Amino acid sequence: MTFDFTDKRVVVTGASRGIGEAIVRQLDRDGARVALVARSAERLEAIASELTNPAVVVPADLSTHDSIDQISTAVLAEFGGLDVLINNAAIERNQPASKVTGEAIDETLFVNLRQAFMLCSAFAKPLFASQGSIVNITSTAATGAGGTQGAYAASKGGLNTLTKNLANEWANKGVRVNGVAPGLVDTEMWAPTFDLLGEDAVRSNFVKAVPLGRWGTADEIASVACFLASDQASYVTGQTIKVDGGMTNI
Repeated sequence: MTFDFTDKRVVVTGASRGIGEAIVRQLDRDGARVALVARSAERLEAIASELTNPAVVVPADLSTHDSIDQISTAVLAEFGGLDVLINNAAIERNQPASKVTGEAIDETLFVNLRQAFMLCSAFAKPLFASQGSIVNITSTAATGAGGTQGAYAASKGGLNTLTKNLANEWANKGVRVNGVAPGLVDTEMWAPTFDLLGEDAVRSNFVKAVPLGRWGTADEIASVACFLASDQASYVTGQTIKVDGGMTNI
């Protein structure tokens, strides 16, 4: 699936691996200039070197307060504006609710929800000027997945609500805000769960809840994210599309 992002300026957080990397590569193929944001400068530089269009590498740790100014300053200095913001960066701390720590809750909500909100705010005026779009990568965990994902699920539920709220607040500015909620997607994000419960057991047991009978791929999530960011979704806002093989239909 291809879209026209010629001359579009895009920020992607969590761009060094998995879904974020897949989104970056599709945007680049479709003509965008992308600012890649993540903690690993080395990994970002490696990805940027393989892209067709000139990219901007912004090493930043979203678990810190000053990362928002760091990211917005670097991006606007290079791009002079912005057309699309894709909030993909997230962390997951698997802890049973009976043993969860305040530190884990605080860190998860901070990175996954607060910082996504703050980036929307930091880039609000440039997005108003371009009548751009925002895509938030949420999760089907927000539906109440249970298990050891309480803090993560809560952060993604908050991101779903934020998506609706900003869509309504900024519609009169010409800015669209949507979300993508992946289900079982085969990325490194699952490493903590694999470590906790065993990879073979997780892969075989979790997929039983997916009507399509398989795990999804990062590229499949990227296609939906890029559609929502593109002009082809010009009448879509305030929506979170589940890309989960039918898992939440059951």
